Amino acid sequence: MSVTDQQEHDPSAPSDVGEPPRKSFRGLATFLSVLATPLLLFMVVLAAGGGHGTYGLAKALFPWTMMSTAVTRSITQPFIVLGIAQYPLYGIILDCARAAGRFKPTALTLLAAHFSAMMLAFAISNPSFMP
Repeated sequence: MSVTDQQEHDPSAPSDVGEPPRKSFRGLATFLSVLATPLLLFMVVLAAGGGHGTYGLAKALFPWTMMSTAVTRSITQPFIVLGIAQYPLYGIILDCARAAGRFKPTALTLLAAHFSAMMLAFAISNPSFMP
């Protein structure tokens, strides 16, 4: 077999098994979520009003952190870090799923997990954090 008879293997080309082509990791969702995080944090701090406002927006946007108040009775530093990292992690998950060709099911699963966490945050967070 000569060199011209051999076909080069292209990992992005569909295989014979019917798999869709893989896409490269581009990082758009990660980039957008990193940009959105400071804006969302600023909105939450304004709504909370230094402890004299409402925590409803915080529970909706950062439910994983707000659920921790059921145990810690305050918003502690490790959970503040989790809140800051939450949306960039969402972006990384979505970008990896897009690269694997599984964006839609992953996005729906992430949305369902966030919504479930939001409902739990409203249900179980410390009473001093009620809107």
